Amino acid sequence: MAAKKKIWIAAILCVLCLAVGGGTMAWYLREDVKQAETDGVEIMAPYNLYLMNPNARDSLEFAVGNLHPGEMKHTVICVSNRVPENYDGEDNMSELVKDSEFNYDLQLVHTENLAVDYAVYPLERREIPADGIFPEGAIRMEGDDPSYQTYYWIKTASPIVGMDHTDKMRKEVFGQADITDIVNVGRYLFFDDDSMKLAYQDGTYEYDYYLIEVTWQDINDFDAYKKETDLVYVVVNAKQPRPTEK
Repeated sequence: MAAKKKIWIAAILCVLCLAVGGGTMAWYLREDVKQAETDGVEIMAPYNLYLMNPNARDSLEFAVGNLHPGEMKHTVICVSNRVPENYDGEDNMSELVKDSEFNYDLQLVHTENLAVDYAVYPLERREIPADGIFPEGAIRMEGDDPSYQTYYWIKTASPIVGMDHTDKMRKEVFGQADITDIVNVGRYLFFDDDSMKLAYQDGTYEYDYYLIEVTWQDINDFDAYKKETDLVYVVVNAKQPRPTEK
């Protein structure tokens, strides 16, 4: 298990070290994501991360490009134990969710090409108002899920606090080697506490939503960054489900 972990870490670090972005790269790597705005509501198509068995891992990658001073960009991720389309593996979750508490941790790994900050907000589910008037900051999900016609989401007042494990992860891969001249070796943020558990239920599966918010730092030398691109990796790791209290 330790060997597999080191191989996975090394693979990500290699990608981060080699990543050189261009100013023409899109905000999302996936072309199927669409965004639109309506009065008072933002419509977003979430990225899905699936945890199909205990100790499972899933990840996604996107690029932050064409970001300018004063701008803010964001994306929504959905962590769930729902069976994805065309899934041909073993599905243990439908039985485990009945009598278990499903915990996990979340990692945010990114290069440091851009002078930007990252924040991760849990999203809270609320029923769509009968009068159709949404509060400021309301987010509706784009897609065919029936729950999208019943609920909207809003970010919590404060982001979750991540622990910076950058030095630890770099030492695991590079040991005592000098990495002074290696660019974009990445920054590692870990989010892991008792609140990280699939909280919302929909039939036979559970899920959570998070908003990743990217903001440009207050810098003066914009020319030093205008042709750079940050690569971002979001990773979720399932934990062994714990029995729920009766």
